[in-house]
Amino acid sequence: MADYKGNQCPVCHTPFQEGDDIVVCPDCGTPYHRACWQKVGVCVHQAEHATGFEWRPDNAPAPEEPVCPNCGTHNPVGARFCNHCGVPLPDPDAAGAAAPEPPPIYARPNPGSTANSANAANAAPGAEEGFAGFYRKELGPEDPIDGIKARDWATFVGNSSLYYLMQFFRMEETRHKVSVCFSALFLGPIYFFYRKMWKEGAIFTALTVLLSLPTVIYLLAISQSPLVAWLPGGNWLYILLNVCAVLDWVQMILRCLFAVYWYKKESAQKIRDICARIPDGPAREDALALSGGTSAAAVVIYVVAYLAVIALIVQMMGPNVQAVISLVSL
Repeated sequence: MADYKGNQCPVCHTPFQEGDDIVVCPDCGTPYHRACWQKVGVCVHQAEHATGFEWRPDNAPAPEEPVCPNCGTHNPVGARFCNHCGVPLPDPDAAGAAAPEPPPIYARPNPGSTANSANAANAAPGAEEGFAGFYRKELGPEDPIDGIKARDWATFVGNSSLYYLMQFFRMEETRHKVSVCFSALFLGPIYFFYRKMWKEGAIFTALTVLLSLPTVIYLLAISQSPLVAWLPGGNWLYILLNVCAVLDWVQMILRCLFAVYWYKKESAQKIRDICARIPDGPAREDALALSGGTSAAAVVIYVVAYLAVIALIVQMMGPNVQAVISLVSL
């Protein structure tokens, strides 16, 4: 039987003594004096049983927060995967066993290999290994991408770091710059501002405004706004509108295909600047996380400004607003 001496009964709050008649809750292991248990008839922690609560001795050391072996993030007690980069966390029950090697961030098969996924599962860990014509390369926390340690990349990127490190590693391996990014395709400048790519966000915002001007002028003309009454007639505006629509699709495709590469290139420069100024350690990690990561505030500012411009355009409409509404609703 476990030694409960010195721990308090949760009902009478009296420390257990040698020879006390003790019973324990079958669900969480909380000890009680038999008389106290019979008195309350239910475990005082019953509401916590569904969350997996387990009783611990009063003098037991508090469980330590698991630290990610990849990025060093402290995670909540009981977490199985890192909340920051997603790699598996060390098993606390395996204390005393040999510390496992940090799991690889990314592993990919040889593109020219015909081996199936079963061969990949059977391959032994290693930086580069062969098995029945199959090889894989793994990226660990200390391995470089463009001369920068993977853990520094992960700290800088923040959200979705596992995805981006996969893409960055693939680009370095294949020397290809193209990577499909649907977020950049559909969100446009919002994507760049969210990723703190201020220059690219400003450029694509300017392009979006410029290529939208013919559409705005066209809508003002349809609404008979006096602001465009001076414009000459003819179908030049309709032609310009279609040309800008095609150019808009071109810039959408460009940012879809090259947004990740631009992000990699700009992030690498920022990380190198930080690493050159700050020695390796917590201060560098804090600087990387502060300079990188994402910015929800920038997205909110962009959306508010966008809605303000839309409201201004509506105010500029002429008396025939119904014609614009009919056109938009088609």
